[in-house]
Amino acid sequence: MKYFKLFVCVVLIVALFSGCSFRLASSVNDLISAVAPFGDNADVKSALDSFMTNGYSLKNPSSGEYITSYNFYDLDGDDKEEAVAFYEPNDNLGTIRMAIIKEYSGKWKVVSDITGYGDDAYRLDFADVNNDGKDEILVCWNTISNSNSHSFVVYNIKFEDKKFVINQINNEDIYLNNYIIVDFKQNGNNEILMFEINSGTKTSAKAELYSVNNNEFKLKGETKLDSRVISYRNINVEKAEGDIRVYADAIGSNGASIRTEVIYWSNMYNSIVSPFYSYSTGRTSGTSRGCLVNSSDINDDDRIEIPTDASLKKLPKNIKSLNWKIYNKTILVHKAYSLYVIDDNYNIIIPDEYFKNISAVYNSDLREMTVINKQTKNSVFSIMPVLKAVYDEKTYQGYNIILDKSGYYYLAKAGNDKDIKISVNDLKQYIKIC
Repeated sequence: MKYFKLFVCVVLIVALFSGCSFRLASSVNDLISAVAPFGDNADVKSALDSFMTNGYSLKNPSSGEYITSYNFYDLDGDDKEEAVAFYEPNDNLGTIRMAIIKEYSGKWKVVSDITGYGDDAYRLDFADVNNDGKDEILVCWNTISNSNSHSFVVYNIKFEDKKFVINQINNEDIYLNNYIIVDFKQNGNNEILMFEINSGTKTSAKAELYSVNNNEFKLKGETKLDSRVISYRNINVEKAEGDIRVYADAIGSNGASIRTEVIYWSNMYNSIVSPFYSYSTGRTSGTSRGCLVNSSDINDDDRIEIPTDASLKKLPKNIKSLNWKIYNKTILVHKAYSLYVIDDNYNIIIPDEYFKNISAVYNSDLREMTVINKQTKNSVFSIMPVLKAVYDEKTYQGYNIILDKSGYYYLAKAGNDKDIKISVNDLKQYIKIC
């Protein structure tokens, strides 16, 4: 094991200092994806081995919360988790199957197995979408390679005679890019908000809200969205000002920018609406930024802020200035400023009173950002991420650890400027990992 850890450290060090693009979101856990359970759960793999005697290859969903080879969830409400696995049979290459594995008296067994669509699984979820008090299995299948559209299927499950009987609820094909389960009307009934990008017969991006009653899909509302996007990668729900709002971050068609779509239910129109989308121009305005930063609660006020481009000039190409805003009573209201370090993937909040008076430089060899007072030219503070495996306190004397995250120490030291005072303790609160 010690040699394995040494090998991982060497790989990370080489990646960190090589000429290739390297993002600090990577860590030991990111680089080593689970292939099969081990320890107490090793029998789960043995159950699938016994079921597929001709061999198989495991397939991990690539998006969402459940992205491991074996995903555990209590499907039948007995307070014991079953395992859901996707795999490609060796004797039927190019197909994808989904197996449900359950434990009986200490022994795991495949209790259900179905053929999926296409050749891979994109996303797996569990939710009660038909409001019968029981969770369904939601799967996005990859039916077309390298496509932004996925085949969406909802499976109803019943447990009968030690087997799970799985039935597909939606009879018609549904293609979408992403989705979220939401209760817009706050009446206890879940609905499915789907985001589509030029899928099927659709000619522009749009959001559609569906309810599922008596196992039938019914369209409840829809709104067009800016079509200059390739993917909706980050979708969150917020309750504010008495409303339920959905924030969907859409990656622009250039692959290097994001705009946020805000969606809520309107009783006036009896439909969902997107307040920043213009039907006359076909564009969403006021919510974009020229870097890949998601909307989030940047200042811990229990509200989702939308980052937009700020007008701080003469920054290095690796650093972007952002103006974070909340959606408040139909308008966007400023809440915070930040500097975003692109290669290192973190934000530093800058207090409003200092924002227009600062600049920054970036040392690419050390991966160190130094914020400077534009008037005095003095350093305000410096920050750099260092791989934990190579960190040595003596080497980094004068620096303090302000964050321990994803295999890295984020180090900081205060500068010598007398006019702009931001302490190391302040930076512990100001640093935000994207």
